[in-house]
Amino acid sequence: MMNRKTQAVPICFLISLLGLFAPAAASQAAVPSDAHQWEVHNADGVSSGIDYELHNKKNKKQIGYKKRTDYGHSVDLDWVGHSGGHFQFMHKAPDGTRDHRRRPIPENADVAVYNTKAKRYLKYKKHDNTVTELEWSRTPAYEWQIHDQKGTSVASFALFNIRAKKYLVLQTKDYGINLGWFNDSPPPSPESFSLALQPQQVIQGYVPYLGSFGENIKGNLLTVQNASQTGTLLFVKPGKSSNDCGDPNATVIVAPRATMTADQMKALYGSAMPRLAVNFLACLAVPPSQPIGLTFLNLSYHMDP
Repeated sequence: MMNRKTQAVPICFLISLLGLFAPAAASQAAVPSDAHQWEVHNADGVSSGIDYELHNKKNKKQIGYKKRTDYGHSVDLDWVGHSGGHFQFMHKAPDGTRDHRRRPIPENADVAVYNTKAKRYLKYKKHDNTVTELEWSRTPAYEWQIHDQKGTSVASFALFNIRAKKYLVLQTKDYGINLGWFNDSPPPSPESFSLALQPQQVIQGYVPYLGSFGENIKGNLLTVQNASQTGTLLFVKPGKSSNDCGDPNATVIVAPRATMTADQMKALYGSAMPRLAVNFLACLAVPPSQPIGLTFLNLSYHMDP
């Protein structure tokens, strides 16, 4: 019988072969559950070249294009439903061309987000945290990724921007649409301050009380409490004066030791968490026997990181 020599297998070949059976590495870190906020209907996953209605899972509303007039830097988006057009997610293509092929979008693919009403592409633009840091572009901005796709018939996912390096999420804003960037670090602890409201000269009617807070602080006012044990404060609404304190439609009434509600804050300052600085104008209603002097507000606020 003929002897057959056994040939040695190169070790580099074995390593390559073993690599074929090794589990694939994850394309990105685990997506925080609070960032998983977007969904498209009638789909088992997100594909390119398809018109989608884009919904937010948190507020259960459909986002779309709408011309805004509330602030100069605010992106033209709103929760407008069908009137705001559809969104398409587009694979990268050579300059001056578009890839119209319908094919699934992998988790690590850079795509452009196109709105059929605006006929523009959505992209990141640095502003500040009072407005949504987005703008429209005439040319594709391949800076989005669709992470953590889940579901059948309704596909949900997280929308990641590779320039901001953050997820786009629902977030309260002072101006424009309520969108911002997910931050998994804990928010800073609120600061507190006791503000004295000073009585002003009476021209007629009620004694006006005046105060201001936060002129040199970059941040947001969180809460306003009437610190008085006995006096009711009547905060004067924009466009009104202390002469109107007898008109309940001209003021926001805060009882002793009570804290303004979110709706009251919006009525006075246009936001539940207005940017600092904030001015206070109020009338004070006290029992007849109580002398009129300073009155105080207990404020809480947080500063920008």
